[in-house]
Amino acid sequence: MLAWPAAALDFPARHNHWRKGCAGILTLDADGAAFRQIGAKKEPHAWRWTWADIQRLEIGDDRRVRVRTYRDSRLRLGADIEYEFLLDGRPDLVPVYELLRTATDARFVARLAAPGAKLEWELPAKRVRGAGGVLGVLRVYEDRVVFAADKPGESCTWRDSDIALISSSGPLHFSLTAAGAGEIFEFQLRRSLQPEQYERLWLRLEAQRGLKLLHEEKESAK
Repeated sequence: MLAWPAAALDFPARHNHWRKGCAGILTLDADGAAFRQIGAKKEPHAWRWTWADIQRLEIGDDRRVRVRTYRDSRLRLGADIEYEFLLDGRPDLVPVYELLRTATDARFVARLAAPGAKLEWELPAKRVRGAGGVLGVLRVYEDRVVFAADKPGESCTWRDSDIALISSSGPLHFSLTAAGAGEIFEFQLRRSLQPEQYERLWLRLEAQRGLKLLHEEKESAK
């Protein structure tokens, strides 16, 4: 299994907002996220969000990071306040995934392809969305499912705990429902999914859910 040190990771980034944005340093660590503005003439932006403050943290291989908080926006009629950042350069975000995947729950959303240690199977696929879609490769590892898209910002990595449901209506179809927001990902498979491949993944996910339910029952009985 891949392992990364549990340390803070800093990225030069630009905070996108209606006043043309500002440059600073975005920090991601096991406790949450932070941003500090640099080069400001007046009072600089400086924020720190722990996981208790974060409703959703999304990181994409299009270099975009979004932090959605629980705070309401007065200007947007009570909508949740969200901060968007664009990372400088072409940073490697796989270490960020490996750092955060054990630090939190379904609030962490990885819009990138983070390979696992052991590949079990892979199939060329098209993610279907509306009138179009995006091509890529669907990969199943021992502890995660990955869609590596040909287009930046369209890839996804789901830990087993991020998956609420999988289904298949035939050998050329695969559907995944994410935990949390319940987003549904539909795939047209460009090569047939074998029944034993689907069954192994289904049994693995069901076994994990069974262990989770057993743990919850034990906790409630205390």
